[in-house]
Amino acid sequence: MNGKNLAIGVLAALLGACATTGTQSGSRSDNNAAVDLASEAAGAQGLRPLTDAALPGKACGMVLWTLEGARPAAVFRFVSDKKAEINIAGKPVTLTRSAYDGAAGFGIFERQTFTSEEGVTVDVSARFGLGFEGGAYLENGLIKVRDANGWSMVAPTAGIAGCKN
Repeated sequence: MNGKNLAIGVLAALLGACATTGTQSGSRSDNNAAVDLASEAAGAQGLRPLTDAALPGKACGMVLWTLEGARPAAVFRFVSDKKAEINIAGKPVTLTRSAYDGAAGFGIFERQTFTSEEGVTVDVSARFGLGFEGGAYLENGLIKVRDANGWSMVAPTAGIAGCKN
């Protein structure tokens, strides 16, 4: 499989699945319980795969993944002008983008900060890489998660940014 076909396959797998919606904007989910990165469970589990990493139709955004064992797992999703999602030690957390800078495309930026109502801060950085129809690879990515008590974890990531028609 050549690079272009691989890109299309990855994009289709990540963007093509049916999207589900979480809580309505502005409401607090019971799943957004306080995240404690100092706990043994959080330290052992770290970032967990998202239940649904697909972008909804007619939306732009990004999906980042990291390795879970030897397999890639989608761990962060941001839909432009909407909410972001991350799963920390089995606890889904909904985030709002609070700051951004750097190069931009598809409604995302090279450096972005997201915050939750529960005091979780997530800094996401990634460089735009090779482009493909409807998107671009994101390279050299990093997710840094801080809880309300100041504990943090860092994970290397890669991903895609794009728009789904």
